[in-house]
Amino acid sequence: MPPETEGGLLPTPDPIYLNIATITFVIARKSALVVVTNVLNGLLNYLSLYLIARFYYLPKFALGLLNFTIGFVALYRLIPNAGFPQAHIKRVSEGKDIGKCNATFFFIRLILTFVMIFAVFASLFIWKHVVGRGFEDPVQEKAVYVMLCYNILLMLAQNFITTYRAKKEIAIAQFPFFMEALARTIATAYFVAFDYPLIFIVYTYVIGGAALFFTSILFFREPIDKPSKEYFSTYFQFAIPVSLVSVSFIIMTNLDKVLVQLFWSYEEGADYFSIVRLTRFINSITVAFGLLLLPTMSAMYIRNRLEEMKAISIKAERYMSMILMPVVFLLIFLAPPVTSILLTKKFSTAIPILQVLPLFALFDALERPYQSILLGMDLPKLARNRMLIMLFVNVILNLLLIPRDIRSLGIKLFGLAGTGAAIATVVAYFSGLVYTRIIIYKISKIGVNVSVIKHFIAAIIMGLIMNYLTEFYIVNRWYDLLILFIMGIFIYLGILVAIREFKKEDFDLFIDTINPKKMLLYMKEEMKNKLKR
Repeated sequence: MPPETEGGLLPTPDPIYLNIATITFVIARKSALVVVTNVLNGLLNYLSLYLIARFYYLPKFALGLLNFTIGFVALYRLIPNAGFPQAHIKRVSEGKDIGKCNATFFFIRLILTFVMIFAVFASLFIWKHVVGRGFEDPVQEKAVYVMLCYNILLMLAQNFITTYRAKKEIAIAQFPFFMEALARTIATAYFVAFDYPLIFIVYTYVIGGAALFFTSILFFREPIDKPSKEYFSTYFQFAIPVSLVSVSFIIMTNLDKVLVQLFWSYEEGADYFSIVRLTRFINSITVAFGLLLLPTMSAMYIRNRLEEMKAISIKAERYMSMILMPVVFLLIFLAPPVTSILLTKKFSTAIPILQVLPLFALFDALERPYQSILLGMDLPKLARNRMLIMLFVNVILNLLLIPRDIRSLGIKLFGLAGTGAAIATVVAYFSGLVYTRIIIYKISKIGVNVSVIKHFIAAIIMGLIMNYLTEFYIVNRWYDLLILFIMGIFIYLGILVAIREFKKEDFDLFIDTINPKKMLLYMKEEMKNKLKR
C-alpha cells in the first residue's frame, strides 16, 4: 500500500527527506487532483462547445471565429511567456527568497504584457493600413480585441498561479481554472439560450478570464519585495534558453488554427477547433505530472539525488502510458460515434482529424518525464533544441498539408485542412519524443521502457475489438458510447493483468490516489492553511 500519515494525507516536504515510493505517492496524489480538476474543466468546456454546436443559430461560424481569434491572439502570448514562468518555478523550488522572486517575476511579466498589447495593435495596424488587407467579416476584428482582453486577464492571473505551482500548492493553483471554465460555461448557456449576437460568444472568454483573475488572487499570501538586480540575472539566465521552448510551443499550438482559417473557411476552422477541444483534455494527465515533476526534479538535483530522478521519471512514464493508451486508442477507433454523439452529425467531416490528433497527447506524455529531468538538471538548451526541431517540423508540414495550393507561386499542395494540421502536430510531437529519448539515453543511459510497448500492444488489441463490436452494437446515445468506453477499459486492463503488467500494487496506488475523501481533505487543508497566513 502507498505510505500514509494520520488522516490519510501526506505532507509536502522537500523530496530529500522522502524515499522513491513516498515521492511517487505524493506526485500521484497531487497529480490526481490536477487530473480531476482538469477533467471537470474539460467537461465544462465541452458543455460550452456542445451548446454552441447543438443550439446556436450559427454553430460553425461561431466555432470557426473562436478558432481564429484564440489562435491569432495566443501567438502574441509568446512575449510574456518567454521562459519566465519556468524560471520562476525553478528558482522558487530551489529555495530562493520568495519575496524577491515574486517581485522580480511580477515586474518582468507586467512589462512583457504591455509589450504584448502593443504588438497586437501594431500588427493589426500594419495588416489594415500598410499591407492593405482587411478581415473576412467585420466581427472578426472586434473579436480579436475582445480576445486580447481575455489574454491580458489570463497573463495577470498566471503570475499568481505560477507561484502556487512553484510551491506545489496544487489545489489552490487549480481552483481559478475551474472557476474560469464554470463562468464561461454559464455565460455561454445564457447567450446561446437567448440568441445573442455572435460577438457575445467571444465575450464569454472575457467573463471567464475575470473569474480566473479574481480567484487567482484570493489565496495569495506570499510576500512581494522589491525586484532584485541579482534575481533579474538569474531569471534571464534560465529564461533565455527556455524562452525558445515557450515561444516555439505557442507558435506550434496556434499557428495551425490561423492557417486553417486563412487557407480555408469557418467550416474547416470549426471542425479543427472542435476536435482540438475534445482531445486537449487528454493532456490533463500529462500536465498534472509535469507541474509536479519539474519542481521535484529541481529539488532532487540540487541535492545530487540523480539515481532517484531516473527512477521517478521511469515510473512516471509507465503510469502515464498505462493511463493514456486506452483513452487515446478508444478515441481513434471510435471516432465516428464519438464525433456524431459528442458534437453533431454536422461535424462528420471532422472524423479524420479525431483519428489522428489524439496521438499527440500520447507522445507528449511519454516525453514529459524526461524533459523534466533536463530542466531539473539546468539543461534548458536541450529542451530548447527539442522544441526547435518540433517547430520546424510542424511549420513545414502545416504549410505543405493545410493549403490546397499557393496560387502566387503556382504550387499545388495537399489541401488536407484540419486533417493536415493534425498530422503536422502528431509528427512534430513524435520528433520531439525521439530527440529527448536519444539525449536522455546519452546522459542517463535510460533505454526503452518495455512497459510502454506492452501498453501499446494491449491498447491496439482493445481498439480492434471495440471497432469490431460497433458492427453489431448500434451507438445512438451518449450512454451507448459510455458503455463502449467502459468495456474497452476493462478489456485493456484484462490484457495487462494477463501479461502481469497491471499488478496489485498498481491497483492499490490508483484506488488510494483517487480516494474522494482523502482528496477533498487535502484540498480543504491546503486552502485552510493558506487563508490562515
